[in-house]
Amino acid sequence: MQRIAVATAATAAIAGIAVFALPYLVSEQLIRGEVSRAIYSATGLVPRIDGPVRLALLPRPAIQVQEIYLDDGSKSGPAVGALQASLQFSPLLFGEIKVATLTLDRLRLAIELSPEGKLIGGLPLNPSVANDDDVPELRVANGSVLLRVQGRDRVEIISGVNASLNWSGASLTATGSFMLGNRLANGSLVIADTAALAKGQRSTMRLRIEADPARLAYEGGITFRESALQGEGSLSADGRSLREALALFGVSTPSPTGFGRFSIKSALTLTPIALTFSNLSLELDGNRADGGLTWKRDGNRSILQGTLASEATDLSIYQNPIRLTSGTGSEWDRMPIGISTLQNFDVDLRLSSGKLVIGKIEIGKAAIALGVKGRQLTLAIGEAQFYGGTLRGNAIWNAADEKPALRIDANLGNFDLERGLGGLTGFRRIEGKGSLTVAVTSQGKTVQEIASALSGKIQLTMKQGALAGINAEAVLRRLERRPLSGTGDLRGGRTPFDRLAGNLEIENGEGKLANFDVESPILKINLHGEMSIARRDFDLHGTASLVRAAQAGAPQISFDLPFLISGTWENPYLLPDPDALIRHSGATAPLLDAVRGRAAREAMRSVIEMVTGLRSIGELPANPTFEPPAANSPSIAPIYAPAPQPMQSR
Repeated sequence: MQRIAVATAATAAIAGIAVFALPYLVSEQLIRGEVSRAIYSATGLVPRIDGPVRLALLPRPAIQVQEIYLDDGSKSGPAVGALQASLQFSPLLFGEIKVATLTLDRLRLAIELSPEGKLIGGLPLNPSVANDDDVPELRVANGSVLLRVQGRDRVEIISGVNASLNWSGASLTATGSFMLGNRLANGSLVIADTAALAKGQRSTMRLRIEADPARLAYEGGITFRESALQGEGSLSADGRSLREALALFGVSTPSPTGFGRFSIKSALTLTPIALTFSNLSLELDGNRADGGLTWKRDGNRSILQGTLASEATDLSIYQNPIRLTSGTGSEWDRMPIGISTLQNFDVDLRLSSGKLVIGKIEIGKAAIALGVKGRQLTLAIGEAQFYGGTLRGNAIWNAADEKPALRIDANLGNFDLERGLGGLTGFRRIEGKGSLTVAVTSQGKTVQEIASALSGKIQLTMKQGALAGINAEAVLRRLERRPLSGTGDLRGGRTPFDRLAGNLEIENGEGKLANFDVESPILKINLHGEMSIARRDFDLHGTASLVRAAQAGAPQISFDLPFLISGTWENPYLLPDPDALIRHSGATAPLLDAVRGRAAREAMRSVIEMVTGLRSIGELPANPTFEPPAANSPSIAPIYAPAPQPMQSR
């Protein structure tokens, strides 16, 4: 036992002495050669070592290298702050150096692409990597990747890269973590045949990325042909915020609201110029749609094309940029309409939905074409169901000029006006089904400015409907019996009718109602005047007639009452003409005539006094001779001056 212990101690001493003496026995040239071979095997890059090389045995055998450069054939190859190569221990006992792992500290990899998506430099693939049977594990500590597209100022930076790359023949497995923007992400990558990729052939690949806002997984084939990456496989992604996920890649959304929780499943095709999603199943903000999309880049602009179909879609969450009225609903919205996304985002979409909801508006079986190009938004609806009727039309919003221009042409047929107009404008005073034709143009940066500059024509026709807010028949009957009583507040109730027709001509936000006729067997209403689109109020005048059937041998009798409608769209009020009420009152009509007669005589007396200088009618001579005053007499002006016009009440 004593001899065994002595032999063991002697062997350990000899091994220790050999290990400690090894750094002095192994030449620096041998160390540099082994490090260079290991780097080339693991990366496919030829290293250039300009700094010192040091072999350290504690706390574990390793080679430390400073000032190392990796040549990938480009102007700016990968830069390494420092390199550490850990060594296998057993070969050291026999004076051999074999690298177990390579750790690249502060690796900086710059990847540059052409505008067409072709790789210019920064991502080498060398067949020698796959053919080497003794490839060390490659690790990256605190690295960064810079992605640049020629012609673009923006540089995508992936920082804080800590990864491990393992080779098994031609297969590469990489796992690690990194920072996308300010979000920590974890990822894994498996490439089955890197040698095939290096020859421009296809290899299967699996990619998984998990970050705070989203998760992404791809499985399929990829090729690296003519310096361009191409792929075809299946993609799945989901997360709590699509907006934040797209922002990680520098893509902005077309709306400041929405784009939250999402889920995507699709077949994916990647080409140098486009990313195509086919057999797409998309869930976003509680909505589900199927179809296909293609996303591509044209310089600094993103282009989205595709077709989507859904059973029901609620777009209310995206309505903030196009909100029509303020929070109270009593005036047009004064916030600027967001057009920033039109500057760098083009869209060509075909959407179909069994039910489409936008705020308070509902559209059924809608087929919509949406286009954005050159800061111009185009929306076209072929034919859709709109509150029991049909809707066809198109709208063009051109924001290319300093003052955006708007044009709307729409035909709404046989729809429920109370719900339809209520959802569009907040006006809910007409009940029943009718047809509405709209052809208007305007310009402005806010809905208020657009309403103030609105010009065009609106036509409305209805059958079998009602005016809400007043019972015209009951009011007329009451006023016919007692004209001078109960004329305070005439609102309340409904006025049924058989036919309604109206034409509104609009110029600079002011509408002129040329004719507006309401008819029923016992009631006729004719209305004209002005309607302010900008202020959302009325200034209308009309006549309401209560008609009775003609009796045998007697003519048809009607009770006519002039009136005016004034006030806001939300709270209008009706005022009967007081003159007409007095005329219809048998007791007060002679008094009105007397008042009018006395007023006329007083006016004539004032004229005579100004012309003749006489103070009273009694001072007139029995046979007066009247000579008109000279033309330059100051008394001629009041006589021949135009009669003052009565002020029209608004």
